[in-house]
Parts: sequence; structure tokens; C-alpha cells
Amino acid sequence: MEIPYILREIGFSDKEIRVYLSLLACGTCSARRLAKDNELTKYAINEALKSLRESGLISAYQKHKKQYFMAEDPEKLMELVVRREQGMVEMKRRISELLPELRSIYAHGGNQPSVKYYEGMKGVEIILKDVLSTMSSFPGEKIYRVFSSPRLREFIYSNYPNFTKDRIARQIKVQILVMGKESPNRPLMEQKTIPVKEGAPTYSFIYNNKVAFISLDENDNPTGVIIEDACIAETQRIVFDQLWRGSVRERRIPVEATIAEHL
Repeated sequence: MEIPYILREIGFSDKEIRVYLSLLACGTCSARRLAKDNELTKYAINEALKSLRESGLISAYQKHKKQYFMAEDPEKLMELVVRREQGMVEMKRRISELLPELRSIYAHGGNQPSVKYYEGMKGVEIILKDVLSTMSSFPGEKIYRVFSSPRLREFIYSNYPNFTKDRIARQIKVQILVMGKESPNRPLMEQKTIPVKEGAPTYSFIYNNKVAFISLDENDNPTGVIIEDACIAETQRIVFDQLWRGSVRERRIPVEATIAEHL
């Protein structure tokens, strides 16, 4: 019989299928009658009836202080399938949005560097949040370093417009080596310019024992990667500090600057 197979494919258990088909055939039944006809325990019947009622396939009513159950029009089955299809589409969308965050949880084992990949602006947002959360828990001086590229600078904070506000609130400092045009002044920030006309389409963060790179593909879609390795991060800091000392222009925003002006 094809009906039980289809119902099983939709997600119903064998007990639920037996109870549902019994109600379709008899019209109205008590739980005791259903248990007897299907050779099921009281607990199994109650569980099946509860699930079928939640699905909208059956209903119940009271008569002489006794509860009876009846099947709804089989058209309800099609409505159930449509609802579940819509739910799966929404679930697929939500999982797609969560993939960058799920990937960020995943880490490689052993002593090898942990490498995590991110896609799209949601991935960029996760990287920015990781910078702040990592630096917030850092026991030493809370300062990270940035190589700033003009191609990404205009929209890198689009999904996290309060990034600078949150950074300042957490008293996290930043040193930025700027390629191209300088950024606006901000508290707890120092800038120096690298004398190049056009920088590569890559934005990088050096923070604690991590290095994050954000770049653009040929269609200007951002892709990010976080490498967690103390040696790699230290090497990047050495390169940054050498360039920092050799840069020709500097703009320093003192710690005492009025933070409220930038909130």
C-alpha cells in the first residue's frame, strides 16, 4: 500500500500512521478503541494522538466527559507538506547564514595552526567580532595591528557599523598602517601611511596569537581567513613593527580624547 510509505516519507512513525488511517476509516474513535484496534499501549496511543493533533491532521472533542478523536479532511495533509516545505526553505536560509559562524567553531586538532575560512559580509562580521572578543580577554595591553587597504576600507564595517564604538568602549587600542588615503580620526587609534598609490585588495588584522586576512575576489566578494598560531602572529607583528618605525607620516589620537564625540 503506497499511503503508509508516503506518510513515512513525510516523517510520521508507524504508530502515527496506523492511528491516522484508523481515524480516517472509522470517523470518530476514543483512545481506548484506537489502542485496542491497533494493539498499542495507552502511552503509545497518547503520543501518536498528540503528534497528529499538533500536525493538524486530527482533532478532538468531549462527549459525556469522554474524549473522542476524529480525522480532519485529508486536504490537511497537503497543507502540512506545504508548511514543512516552507519551513525547510527558511531553515536552509538560516543555516546558510550560520555557516560562517559554524565554520568559526570548527578547529583543527593537534599542534598545527588552526585555519578558519569565511565568506561574504557575514563572515567579515564574524572576524571583526573575533578581534574584539579575543582582545577583550587578552591579559596584557589591549592593542592590535591592522594593514588597511583602500579597496576594502569603504565597506569592511558595513555589517558591523558599531565596531569602532564597541572597540572604544572596551578600551582596545589599534595601530593602523594605511595604504592610500587615511581614515578618519578615532580615539585609542594611531595611524601611519605607507607611501604607495594603491594597495592590494587585502585587509589584515594581527591580534594576540591570531592573524586575519580579508580579501576580494574578481567579483568584489569578500573572503576571510583566521590563522591561529603564535609563531605566525609574532612574525606578522615583527614585519608590521618594522614598517611602522619606517613609515613617513603619523596621526595619533591620544587616549585622553573625548570618546563621547565619536560614539
